[in-house]
Parts: sequence; C-alpha cells; structure tokens
Amino acid sequence: MPKANRLLPSFVRHLPPAQGRTLRRNLLFVSITLSMIGLLSLMSDAFAAGGAYVVDDAGINAPGECNVDVWYQDARHSPNSSSVVSPACTFKELPTVQLGAAIQRNRADGQGETQLSPQFKAQLFSREDLGLQLALAGSTHFAFDRAHSFDGADLNLPITWQPFEALRLNLNTGWTHAYDDGEQNHRWTWGTGVEYDLARSLTLIAERYGQRGGEQAWQAGPRLHIGERIDVDLIVGRSLIGERDQWLTTGATLRF
Repeated sequence: MPKANRLLPSFVRHLPPAQGRTLRRNLLFVSITLSMIGLLSLMSDAFAAGGAYVVDDAGINAPGECNVDVWYQDARHSPNSSSVVSPACTFKELPTVQLGAAIQRNRADGQGETQLSPQFKAQLFSREDLGLQLALAGSTHFAFDRAHSFDGADLNLPITWQPFEALRLNLNTGWTHAYDDGEQNHRWTWGTGVEYDLARSLTLIAERYGQRGGEQAWQAGPRLHIGERIDVDLIVGRSLIGERDQWLTTGATLRF
C-alpha cells in the first residue's frame, strides 16, 4: 500500500473511490484556506462581504480598500465542483464605485472550464440614519476553454435595509443574458437575503434566489468572524428545480 494511503484515516480508505476523492479535495481546500487565513491575518483587516452568496448587498469597500473572496463549492451527489477567487477594490479617485473580477474554475462530467468575470458595483444611495443603501452592480463572463468566449452578462439592483444593528435585509432585482448550450437566453432575476448577527463572532445568513423560467435555489449557513481580520463561510445550498441538486461551500473573505 502506498505510504500516502497508509496515512489516511481508515474510514476514508474504505469509502467508494468517488466519495474518497471528493473528501480528499474538501480536506485539501480546508487546509489551504486555513493556511491562507493564518498568513493573511498577519497583514490585513477583513469584514463581512458577499463571498459565495448569490444575493448581493448594496455596500461597497471604503475608498482605498480592497477585499478578496475565495471559495470552493462541491456538489453532494455528483462529481461537479467549482473554485473561485474574486478580488475587488474601491479607489480613492472613484469613491462610489467598486471594481473587481472573479476567476472561476468549474468541473462537470469530467470536463473543466475556466471563466473570467469583470465586475463593478456603484453605490447610488446611502442614508445611515434610515439604514438604507441602494447600488447598481454588473458583470460580464468570458470562458477560456471554448471557441465562443463571451458567455453572458448580468445587471443587478441590490437594496440593503438595516432596521436595527444586528439585522440586515437584502433585496435584489435584475437581468441576465446567458448562452446555454449555444442558445441565447434573457431572464429577469431576483433574490432575497437576511443576515443576523447572533454574536460578535457569528453571523447567520440565508437567501432565496432565482430567475424567471430558470434557476431557483436557496443557500444558508454561518459566517464566522475570526478576530476583525477574516471571515469564514460554511454554506449548504439546494436547487428547487429539476433533480434538486445539493451542494456544500467553504469560503473565506479578507480585506486590506
């Protein structure tokens, strides 16, 4: 038996090959994430951010500040997975606009695809006394691994209302243009989300989102605040159409 296999716990060695590979990928991602947290916590300040959640809030980084989101999503009953790195910054010269990009690597049915998505979010309205914020967000998507690289675009209008300090309510409405197996589709999108600060180090988040005539799903989980520098998300999600696929997501957010 190879030395690497002898080092694995016995229950891992007795799993079916596909489940064993999935578990090893998850353990590797968690190890890398924790290592990044340990390193980056020495040099950055982090606060809450959108991360792997689909429903966006209306907040942006303060001028001169940046954030980086990383997450790994794994389907529970299939070999499909995705890994994402998404940096974003608000420059002092454009204090009401946040610019960023997401690099996403998807694997489905044994095939891999890499996608680049430039993004922006412009704050249109902010009243701290009312606890209300309004923004306009957009992104475009380009696939690297096929002849037709342009994959679609999105526009979204996020609204955030904070009725009291511990509770934030997010509402999204928007439009998406996508190529689905060569067919162009235009759909209205929507989403609702809630964030509740249960403790100083713990926020509970839940969301429900969908597209008219397309995707419908929910996600929920805790957001752990490690000091004031790093946030870690543990998320479970489920589709509400088709075979009702389920997935697990682990992610981290940092700001500097």
